[in-house]
Order: sequence, then structure tokens, then C-alpha cells
Amino acid sequence: MPFFSKFYEIEVRDKIAKEFTDSSGEVDDMMAGLHEIRARLSEEDTWLKKLHDNLREKETKISP
Repeated sequence: MPFFSKFYEIEVRDKIAKEFTDSSGEVDDMMAGLHEIRARLSEEDTWLKKLHDNLREKETKISP
């Protein structure tokens, strides 16, 4: 079930909400909402999408 950001009043994808969930299971509402907005914008804007994809690629190379 998607997380709803009360601060930004948008639904946040599970994957994004999981990234901003602490050890007690609380989701950082502002950060999750902000990153959902960033993800949506990157899907609409080709320049942002390329930047997003490049960052994801570099993040994957760094991860064990």
C-alpha cells in the first residue's frame, strides 16, 4: 500500500517510502514526498530522466 505524504499531499511509491523508513517503521513524510515529486518530474522531463538514470547507475556501481 502506497504511503501518503501529508506534507505534499501525494501518494509515495512503496520503493521510495521504504528508502525513508527508519528502524521503528516511521516514514520521513517530507523526504519521501520530496523524492516522489523528484521521481515524477524526472519521468516527465527528458533531461531530468537522463540525470536520474545516471545517478542510479553510479549508485548501483557503488552498492555492494
